Order: sequence, then structure tokens, then C-alpha cells
Amino acid sequence: MKLEFKARRAVKADVPALIDLAQRSWLSGNCELAPMDAVWDWMEANSESKRFPDVWPTVTVAAYRSRILGLTSTDGREVADLWVHPSFQRRGIGSILLLVAEEEIQLAGHHASRLCYTEYNVAAPNFYRANGYTQVDRSPERLPCGIVRDVIVMEKRLKD
Repeated sequence: MKLEFKARRAVKADVPALIDLAQRSWLSGNCELAPMDAVWDWMEANSESKRFPDVWPTVTVAAYRSRILGLTSTDGREVADLWVHPSFQRRGIGSILLLVAEEEIQLAGHHASRLCYTEYNVAAPNFYRANGYTQVDRSPERLPCGIVRDVIVMEKRLKD
């Protein structure tokens, strides 16, 4: 079922929903493969709660009535965030938000967009490839718990 949603800029009142959405999406996308110690590191870092109160003005949300279904933000040529609520994934929301992010990147004068994800996110590779991204790097990252995970970097050339 396709949802009729609209993309809009986040407002300050959205911050609790942005945090909740990003956390639910991270857990849904990563917990299948992530070792428990890596999940604990992520929980202890609580980075979404620390970051979204500062970056919300740069966030675009997919909203249906008063509910936020997904979000995206950019930083330079990087898609910094792309999260869709687990209950609303595979309905085209992520692809539309990715297009919104790419348009912002292009309007900022960049000719390519870049993003990264970890090896634990099982759905990411197919989603990004289907949206025109190719892998350009893969490098290890050591977590505070000592586990080493791979971070995959993908890029897409944007149309002129």
C-alpha cells in the first residue's frame, strides 16, 4: 500500500519523534547481525539524542498527518541521515527521501553524493544499489567495546 505523505522541513517540536524514529530504524536495520556488545556501545553512545537537538533544522521528514514516517539530512555532499520507520519501510519513502537529499546536495554545488553504512545493516546494500549507488570504499572501524566492524562507503554521480 502506497501512503500519501508529504516531505517537509523538520520543526523543533519534531525532535523527540526524530530521535525515536532514528533509534527504531537503527535497531531494525542493524540488530540482526550486530554482536550484542556493538548494540550496547550504540545504546550507550545515545548519539541520536545528542545530535538531533542540534541538527533538526537540516532535516527533511516524510510526514503522514501528524506522524513522521522517515527522515533525511545532508552534510556537504554526504547523505548524513536516511531513516524510515520499520513499520513503513518498503513503500517508497526511503527512495523519495534519498531523492530529496540528492537534490539538496546538487543545489549545494556538488556533482556526486556520498553515504555510508555498516556491515550490520543487511538491507542497505541492495537499497542503495537499486537507487544508483556504487561502493567506493570499505574500511574497518573499531568500536569502544573492541569489536571491529566494516564501514561501507557508496557514491552516486548526480545528473548535471
